[in-house]
Amino acid sequence: MRTIQLSKKEEAAVEGLVRSGTHGERRRAQGILFWQRGQTQAEAAKLLGVEERSMRKWARRFRERGVEGLRRKRRCYERPKMSDEREKRLIEVVRQSPESVGMEGNGWNCRMLSRWFADTFSMRLSDEWIRQTLLRHGLRFRRAKLKLTSPDPEYAKKKLQSMG
Repeated sequence: MRTIQLSKKEEAAVEGLVRSGTHGERRRAQGILFWQRGQTQAEAAKLLGVEERSMRKWARRFRERGVEGLRRKRRCYERPKMSDEREKRLIEVVRQSPESVGMEGNGWNCRMLSRWFADTFSMRLSDEWIRQTLLRHGLRFRRAKLKLTSPDPEYAKKKLQSMG
């Protein structure tokens, strides 16, 4: 296939992707630039170390969607990126009681936080993802320790006598 003509704006966007995109985005953008500068798709593919069919696919995606066609597509199994504002709100909420945000319970756990996050932001996050986010902020859940006490004023003395 013959070369492709890019407008100045498109060329600048593709060159920007070469400079700051992911590894794959840079490679796809370089392929488009090689093609635009007179290389055939086969030659561009060889220079980039990819199959010619990959170059044809990139060219088709570029013709159909422009620079966005060269960007990495999010896979269905990948978690969407959480904005800084939402992450900040999650950290604020974990420091409050669940009842203060309309949830039932005495304290938070990852499952409850995940449910609250989905209800609030319509964005599902796994319990493990919540746990990792909390860890990045120096927070973690610990299991409560069982502590036996008694209203008996002599309890401490009796407990020492029975243990010793």
